[in-house]
Amino acid sequence: MPKVVISGYYGFHNEGDEAMLYAIVNALRNRIPQLEIVVLSMDPAYTARQFQVNSIHRDNPAHIWQALKKTDLLISGGGGLLQDVTGPNSILYYLGIVMLAKLMGKPVCFYGQGIGPVRTALGRAMMKLIANRVDFITVRDAASRVELENLGVRRPPVHVTADPVLGLDSARVDKARGKAVLKELGLDDRPVMGISVRPWKKLTAYRRVIADLAGDYTRQGFQVLIVPMHHSADLEVSREIAKLVGKDCAVLDKNYNFLDLLEIIANLDVLIGMRLHFLIFGALLNVPIVGIAYDPKVSSFLELVDMPLGGYVESLEYEQLSAVIKEVLDAPEQVREKLKARVKALRKEALRGADLVEAMLKKY
Repeated sequence: MPKVVISGYYGFHNEGDEAMLYAIVNALRNRIPQLEIVVLSMDPAYTARQFQVNSIHRDNPAHIWQALKKTDLLISGGGGLLQDVTGPNSILYYLGIVMLAKLMGKPVCFYGQGIGPVRTALGRAMMKLIANRVDFITVRDAASRVELENLGVRRPPVHVTADPVLGLDSARVDKARGKAVLKELGLDDRPVMGISVRPWKKLTAYRRVIADLAGDYTRQGFQVLIVPMHHSADLEVSREIAKLVGKDCAVLDKNYNFLDLLEIIANLDVLIGMRLHFLIFGALLNVPIVGIAYDPKVSSFLELVDMPLGGYVESLEYEQLSAVIKEVLDAPEQVREKLKARVKALRKEALRGADLVEAMLKKY
């Protein structure tokens, strides 16, 4: 029975990352039903229960050593693991796990990763040293491949695929259950604008711009739902913006999981978001999206699906964001059809990572 270990930002209850794990596990099991999976997690009990996998604590060196000793492949991914703009710990941790696996003679792949930015000298040196020793790499956008080249990573094959979440089957999303949640929140049959925000670098001006735009649309007959994708991190700023908007604005105060969020988002009419996977959920469900970039991964994804950028969080302007939202809402059905076509192509790419893993495991 083949065995893999998956290392990523799992068990932190960031629903975008949990959705990635769900997508990766499903794609692998569809190809290799007997596959034994161990996931490194901050909350192993939750991860084991939610995904029907074995799970160990990501900070337990002895258990990680034992898991890697028994594995046939380490899968590092997906998501923005290899970057140092949020601090040095992320890249040190994930490359440390990769180095340990390679020292033990184990094959390693990067799966659906978004690479960079890597700005520190230490981070860049480690990427060149360690990433050149992995067996193959799949990245979720072309910009990540360019970043790898700029970092001097040239030895392993690099495949541009797509974010693993785009490999999910949207037809399995129960829209009726999401509609029931909206009704519980007091939202009726009028159109609903979904908004996802996050705190970023102690900036506050963007919050007023978003609140002003949301308030404009409530006066035009919309309702607003603010969706904290990483509940513990995003709830406070979500409530702050809801308070500024006032009437016809609700916050998902309850900690819904990624499957619940997909069901809810399927009922929305337009999404304005900072969080990458909020936008990816929208694209997957063919809901028109407008992004606000705090990181290059947001603008890269918008380019991939040919959807507009409303501005950058550091310099967000009311006029620009307003014009972009209006443009999207002027032709919503055309936007939905465009997203449907784009996502259909990207789904094949997102699943290609699992094909490559299957091929590698057949060698052992």
